[in-house]
Amino acid sequence: MANPASPPPPVPPAPQSAALKNLCVIIRSEITPRISAGDACAKELGVPVHELETLPERFEAALVVADLRLELRMLRGEEALIGGHGVASELATLDTKSGAGRSLGQPILKAIGIKRRNPYRPSVLDVTAGLGEDTWVMASVGCVVSACERNPVTYALLADGLRRANEADPKTAGRIDITQGDGVSVLLERSKLDRADRPDVVYLDPMFPLGRKTAERKAMRVLRMISGDDPDADRLLKAALETATNRVVVKRPLRSPPLPGPVPPVVHKGKSLRFDVYPVGAKQ
Repeated sequence: MANPASPPPPVPPAPQSAALKNLCVIIRSEITPRISAGDACAKELGVPVHELETLPERFEAALVVADLRLELRMLRGEEALIGGHGVASELATLDTKSGAGRSLGQPILKAIGIKRRNPYRPSVLDVTAGLGEDTWVMASVGCVVSACERNPVTYALLADGLRRANEADPKTAGRIDITQGDGVSVLLERSKLDRADRPDVVYLDPMFPLGRKTAERKAMRVLRMISGDDPDADRLLKAALETATNRVVVKRPLRSPPLPGPVPPVVHKGKSLRFDVYPVGAKQ
């Protein structure tokens, strides 16, 4: 397993999307390691480093390297997305310590197969990690989680969030390793492994098209602008069913239809979300 305290795996070269062509890195720190981190981030993403004061108007978003964290800021466009705090991965601030936060009755935990008074903790492959919030929740209760994020900008935020979370909670962070890559490709690669080396659970949280009345947090709106929807969600499900040894769990809006494919026989519902469960192996 990768050590979160060490530098995250490098981002493999990838063609620039339209969003990346309008993205730059801004370094707002005089701390040498942070300046180096900003330069490395720009090189990995293939985007330029600019000063905020002399920023050309064509740039719509920036990864800002500050003393304490990396954050994504919108520079142009909708006013509500430009102001306020930037978008960052803040794993250590998630509530996993209070009674509600550590409850094993949370829908996501029930969906992946965790039960009260049962020590079983599945290994999980999260192939749509995003900013890592669900990954962190699963790891906080003892699951070993491999997390994959395909968008290089989101991955950079995730890697920075895990680096900082490791300082606050190294036990939970130590159960997580992260990679950047296409989810379908990762699943196809893992499906060729021996059964003992494949994950018990594959977890999917594809970016879904917004309905007319759907409300969305600022962070998700910004990430959607950077990465778009996940049009290959049905391919993800098919590949996941060929990879997991126990079950596949798909996170969906409460009233959205299931992904194309088999009907999930088990559903765990929350207030605004649900978790569709597709058993693929022997019941635990």
